[in-house]
Amino acid sequence: MKKLLLLAVCAIFYCSYAQLPPNSFGEDFTLTDINGNEFNLHSTLDEGKTVILDLFAVWCGPCWTFAETGVLEDLQAAYPDDVVCVAVEADPTTPENTIFGGGNSVGDWSTIIDYLMMDDPDGSVADDYALAYYPTIYKICPDRMVTEVGQLTSVNAFASEVGSCTSAQYSKDARMLSYNGDETYCQGSMNASVTIQNYSVGATLTECDIITKVNGAAFDTYNWSGSLNTYEVANINIGTISGIPDNADITFEIEYSGDMDQSNNTIEPNITGSEESSVYVTLTVLTDAYADETSWELFDSNGNVVESTNIVGQAYGAAGDYSGSNNTEFVYDWTLDAGCYTFSVYDAYGDGVNSSQWGGVDGEITLTNAASGDVFFSVWDFGDVASVAFDAGALSDIQENVSTKINVFPNPFKDYTYLSVDYSTNHLHRHMPLGDMNVEIYNNIGKIVYSNQSILTPGTNNLKIESGDLLPGLYYMNVIIDGTSNLKPLTIIK
Repeated sequence: MKKLLLLAVCAIFYCSYAQLPPNSFGEDFTLTDINGNEFNLHSTLDEGKTVILDLFAVWCGPCWTFAETGVLEDLQAAYPDDVVCVAVEADPTTPENTIFGGGNSVGDWSTIIDYLMMDDPDGSVADDYALAYYPTIYKICPDRMVTEVGQLTSVNAFASEVGSCTSAQYSKDARMLSYNGDETYCQGSMNASVTIQNYSVGATLTECDIITKVNGAAFDTYNWSGSLNTYEVANINIGTISGIPDNADITFEIEYSGDMDQSNNTIEPNITGSEESSVYVTLTVLTDAYADETSWELFDSNGNVVESTNIVGQAYGAAGDYSGSNNTEFVYDWTLDAGCYTFSVYDAYGDGVNSSQWGGVDGEITLTNAASGDVFFSVWDFGDVASVAFDAGALSDIQENVSTKINVFPNPFKDYTYLSVDYSTNHLHRHMPLGDMNVEIYNNIGKIVYSNQSILTPGTNNLKIESGDLLPGLYYMNVIIDGTSNLKPLTIIK
């Protein structure tokens, strides 16, 4: 139902839901049309023509309605030297022959589309062009820049879009196209990569420098060499950049000898520092009315998956670990090794856990520093993915006192456990012949559920702690001795 609602909305209004951002680079593709002729995108663009790309599905009623208007046939006829209209059946689950009717097809599409039409059998075009709904209409300019234009209703409207395309103007021009690296940095370190484009007329770009600037000053220089013809691009992996200060403003600039247009040399991505947490982290997943679409992963600093659900593919009808558990809360308690982590939550449909827009109840995804109860990440309306980097162990408000021997046994426990503290005389303060100990136990949202104050004597001190009415689960014991905190995880079983 949600899918049908979105198709209906987009049949009436222009939608930019989870599609490529304006002026994205158009990846090349080669497909064979229904008449057996091969079509290559970049070769067509190199002829100076703008491509209007119509991504449709044979079962899509709004796609049929748009095709029936004939506006793209009229556009092709009016501007044969400037425009090439291309219809691509972009649903890989539908057989190619259903273009001519049958199966779940609305009808014989060859009777209403009289411009280039072809099938994308493996869905690669849909993937490269971030297809989220049908129909999606893109404008691809000769310089490879892609912008969604939607279902315009007149030839003049499409012609105006075609006329707004830009092109290379100078004999030497390199431009910074996009930033593709980490969106956060942790402990002053991040992996950076950028995409550059040769925007020169008739000249080959063979070398340039990529300057990373931090707070306006040059911080790192990467020397690139290669061979790019006009409009060709290179994805440059700058690698790891370290020593970045907190709350830094990070930009990337291309430096090209003889560059005649420096207005397109700099990109200012939104790169933020990491959140800080203790090593005790709680993930809470409150699903929305479409729980089967939600999945997540936790990565360490090397990109290894530490924890995860099964990842739901970006496709309609996919079912993940939460299938059948709509509007249900799931809690995961982690005790992590100190270091940097990245958490990513995904939604297969591309609307986060924001189901209220479809008449359901919203969900929420949160990460909590369990040692303090502070929530450092919370999302619900996040599109298809939301990520956060955090530094586990960065917060030192609760630290281990390595000079005091503290043991908890048994752990896990059912009815009771013992806290054993070996308190030697060299720990005594000058004016304190005995030691103060305050024991607090709190749950994974930071609420204190047990407390005890006592005096330590030199030697071994034992304290019996009963589970009482506490529910099974993970808890944290903070043993405060002479003002110094010592954190211990506790697990109660029943």
